[in-house]
Amino acid sequence: MLQAVGVRVPGRNGDGGRIADLSVWRKPPGRGVWSAVADLVLAVEIVSPGSEAMDSVTKVREYASAGIPRYWVVERDGPQTVTLHELTGDGRYAEHARMPLAWLVQTAPADHLDR
Repeated sequence: MLQAVGVRVPGRNGDGGRIADLSVWRKPPGRGVWSAVADLVLAVEIVSPGSEAMDSVTKVREYASAGIPRYWVVERDGPQTVTLHELTGDGRYAEHARMPLAWLVQTAPADHLDR
């Protein structure tokens, strides 16, 4: 798992980038500023006050268009609800599950990543 790794994200006006709060890679990305998503398995964002729309709408669209297979959004509600998104065949995310963070961290990573 890596923190503060830039991910190249395609946009209407050319490529841009995002830095997920946490990212999981099959192998470490190169040393460039913005890494291609070929070996990126999961991007995780923790919703901060004021970033709800960005994390739950904008980044869902951008990360899906970049081809990131899984995107998790961690809310700052009481149970710290995590929404697990998985990329579908049509290039969009489908909500796979919603669960409290405490339950998620007690499961094996393979339960959520190796599909």
